Amino acid sequence: MFLINTRKRSPDGAFGHERTARGAYAVYEFTQKSGGKEVEEKTLQDVPTDKDAFVLVHGFNNDFIRVTGAYLEFEKAAQKAGFAGSVVGFTWPSYGKWFQYFGDRAQVEYAAFGFLNFLLDYRPLLGARKCHLNAHSMGAYLVIRALAAYALIDAIPESAPGGALLGEITLFAADVDGNTLEKDQEGSHAAAEAARLTSYFSGHDQVLAIADVANAGPRLGLEGAAHPARMPKNACQIDCTTLVFDHAGYRADPGVMQDLAAVLGGAPSDQIAGRRKENAKNTFAIGPEEDEEEEDGPGD
Repeated sequence: MFLINTRKRSPDGAFGHERTARGAYAVYEFTQKSGGKEVEEKTLQDVPTDKDAFVLVHGFNNDFIRVTGAYLEFEKAAQKAGFAGSVVGFTWPSYGKWFQYFGDRAQVEYAAFGFLNFLLDYRPLLGARKCHLNAHSMGAYLVIRALAAYALIDAIPESAPGGALLGEITLFAADVDGNTLEKDQEGSHAAAEAARLTSYFSGHDQVLAIADVANAGPRLGLEGAAHPARMPKNACQIDCTTLVFDHAGYRADPGVMQDLAAVLGGAPSDQIAGRRKENAKNTFAIGPEEDEEEEDGPGD
């Protein structure tokens, strides 16, 4: 797998939380879970452009070893679900420590420039082929910051046929504010740079429950959008509460991955098998329906 990296390489070949120059990125290739020594440096021209691309962006508390292992597993899961394109990873210099939440947020804001520069360099190489994206947790914050900056800079030319920079943006357990997709918020600007944005959330996410407190506000990946009716027309959300019971459980669940593959295939949001429409606008659910509370039991 090819990896776009904003971590600085140490003299012994490892990658920690030291970061590259602002806006810079490097390209590597890896075939196994690694701390960095086995990773081979490449160029952007080595990254495949003969198929649709699927770019992965990880979240908080991920060291390099964990990232490489998770990306290889995600690639296999996506292929098993039916995605036939190229999978490319992006990594930013997370501290890999649970207590460095705000340190990781600062790293994300710095790395967003390198991520955007990569997209602007890579997207034209794909030509008419599509560039999709999946971001997990704090990775959604990185993606939204980068794309919102792109959307607000009129001097940057359109980089894809039809004007959209990306095909499908998908978010798992997005660690961003619940109102971020509303008009004039950063998430709405990011959604405008894609054919569609789909956010998957679960009410069982204990990590985002803590993030709720840390940020003094609800998380999109835990409660869903604060006002679903205010989401852009090209955005929707998927309630996975009866399928996903932990912060990283999305890519391991076949139901979620099958839904993701249908999204990447361009199926209309209201025509994907296994989805049911919720009462809230722009909202669907997958997985078993929640058990209704039992009414009064039988008398004595």
